[in-house]
Amino acid sequence: MLRELRHPNGDPKVLAAQSMKEYIKLKNKLQLLTLGIGGFGVISTYVSYSPEVAASYGVGLLGSLAYLRMLGNSVDSIQTQGASGLVKGGVGQPRLLIPVVLVMIYNRWNGIVVPEYGLIHLELIPMLVGFFTYKISAFIQAIEDVL
Repeated sequence: MLRELRHPNGDPKVLAAQSMKEYIKLKNKLQLLTLGIGGFGVISTYVSYSPEVAASYGVGLLGSLAYLRMLGNSVDSIQTQGASGLVKGGVGQPRLLIPVVLVMIYNRWNGIVVPEYGLIHLELIPMLVGFFTYKISAFIQAIEDVL
């Protein structure tokens, strides 16, 4: 039985097409799960804490969705460029800068926009928690795959 799992029988093109469909389904499910958990997080932080915390969580959630999108594009590029392009560009991936951009947004928003325009104050910890929402979705997906 394990041998069948390691070496699937059948036409390689059909197996590749099936694997691609499963990958696209998994990618979309992960994005929707992240959006759903993040939406629940924004609503619960708004009810439990304050609009500032909810807005901060929402900004982090947007960063999380952007990160997942860039990660998906990076994985999709393996099909066209092969593994060599992924290894060469692995260090210079812009998706790795998203947490840095979130911290910069936090800094500039609170330093420039809030005093000048009097808009809502952002908080860093809820932003980072919102960013790591994709990890919760990935963990739930891994549990579903095991079960």
